[in-house]
Amino acid sequence: MKALLLSASALFATALDAVAQNAPPPAEVAGEPVSSLMFFTLGGVLLIAIGSFAWFLRKRSNRDAADRALDPNNPANR
Repeated sequence: MKALLLSASALFATALDAVAQNAPPPAEVAGEPVSSLMFFTLGGVLLIAIGSFAWFLRKRSNRDAADRALDPNNPANR
């Protein structure tokens, strides 16, 4: 039993060493708070979301549903 615990702890220590050796280096964020890739990704996602919502609002019944959902005086929103 003791040998099994020792081998398990040795295996765990080996796994931790392997993870530590393959860890990526820390990102440099001091000079650039938002990287350009993150900025353009966020912009692209917002553009797609706004375009999808505009496409959704093309139909009259969808506009009515959005009006009801966004109306703070609607009893269902209280």
